[in-house]
Amino acid sequence: MQAAYTATEPRGSTAARHDPHLAIANTSRPRLLAVHHSRSRRHFIVSLPDKTPDFYVEISVYTPGKPDITLHSGPDKTGPVLGVSKFVTLSSGSKIALGDPDMHGIVWEDLKKTSFDHSKYEWQMTIYPHRDPQGERRAFAWKRTHSVGIDGSKPPWFSGLNLKLIDDQTNEILAVFTGSSSWSKRGTFQINKDYGREFDIMVLLSGMTILERAQRRSSGGGGGGDGGG
Repeated sequence: MQAAYTATEPRGSTAARHDPHLAIANTSRPRLLAVHHSRSRRHFIVSLPDKTPDFYVEISVYTPGKPDITLHSGPDKTGPVLGVSKFVTLSSGSKIALGDPDMHGIVWEDLKKTSFDHSKYEWQMTIYPHRDPQGERRAFAWKRTHSVGIDGSKPPWFSGLNLKLIDDQTNEILAVFTGSSSWSKRGTFQINKDYGREFDIMVLLSGMTILERAQRRSSGGGGGGDGGG
């Protein structure tokens, strides 16, 4: 059974230093996070393998000034805000950040589409691979995939949008998202690398941003092709 995250010594961004919910993860094993639709089917509940809700993904479409995605700790939107995503108007880009935007010192990162067909998105953040307080700036890329899924298996052909997260420096696969054909489930993230709680949150936040933007393109009749490898 996968252990739940624990709040230990916070580190990283200014927001994280003030928020114990952004603490370092307590395990180096791959983490599985299942993404299920909420009862309204507008929002999402992200659960551990033992069904414990770990995150709540709040989606906003028509509320001016509100982030398009707000990631909360716990089973619902009353939990502390761990991160947010804002979709840039008239652009395929987004802004993502750790922490609550109402706090001082929040750092926004760009999530950029770097392929014509929406098959690749890039973003950066500061990680702490050796628990170095100075951290290390790294670049990552989400790519569509038809061949890499949870536990190295090939995603089913009916699973929809599948993603793999690549370290631009090492080309290592750090995480994957495998979609689901279930009415109640969006899919599952598997995070393979232990770069800490902040990294896990950014993986989830960036991945959910790509998924939500793809859903909106589909609902609006637009969107890119289905590239990937």
